[in-house]
Amino acid sequence: MSILDEIVAHKREEIGGLEDVLQPPPCLRDFAQMFDAGTCLIAELKAASPSEGTIAEEFDPEKQTRHYMTGGANAVSVLTDKKYFGGGFGVLRNARSQTALPLLCKEFVIDKKQVRVARDCGADLVLLIVKILEDDELAALKQEIEKYGMKAVIEIQNAEELERALKTAPEILLINNRNLTSFDVDLQTTENLLDGIPDGVKVIAASGIKTPEDLKAFPPRVDGFLIGTALMRATDPEKFLQNCRNVRNAEN
Repeated sequence: MSILDEIVAHKREEIGGLEDVLQPPPCLRDFAQMFDAGTCLIAELKAASPSEGTIAEEFDPEKQTRHYMTGGANAVSVLTDKKYFGGGFGVLRNARSQTALPLLCKEFVIDKKQVRVARDCGADLVLLIVKILEDDELAALKQEIEKYGMKAVIEIQNAEELERALKTAPEILLINNRNLTSFDVDLQTTENLLDGIPDGVKVIAASGIKTPEDLKAFPPRVDGFLIGTALMRATDPEKFLQNCRNVRNAEN
């Protein structure tokens, strides 16, 4: 069993104990603003990961969120998985109390209940991973996300997953440069998939970005970047984000 299979199996058990929300509040944040200033920088909150182990010995989401706001992040991604990433829906709710920036709930979503809880905790966007969902599940979960005024960010890793994702008429695609089976990283993954993505669909590149200079490797067609581990480990995350924007502006 791969790590991904293990995570999904645990998630199925976890959902049973997740308290459902019958009437999520309306979505109030304007997630369209994420892309208004050119390159969209999504800064991530996470304490650990299966590939890196412990990332933040002293995980302080409130302090980190303030750094992200000052550094000019356009949105904040919050890992809500506790067992493997050290996060939780409580972290998402706390982030909502700290910032007016759009929030992405980054979770292994396999059930509509997770979508409703994410909205209740303040999410504006919810990640859907094509690799762990059948086509009908993907479509139903995307519909559930949109039902509550949020946007689905659909994660892909290869051409087959892109083809499946396009059937849902996505507005935002996240290309994960990390293979979720082997956990190997290849920054070329993003560029390899760009030709198959229709104009008008926003493209976010994720995983493998270690320094601001790495952004030079991505074509102008990439609308934004999700950066997690490097930011969590940076001694000055504000400067890291500012340098990312400077590098990208210089390239474009």
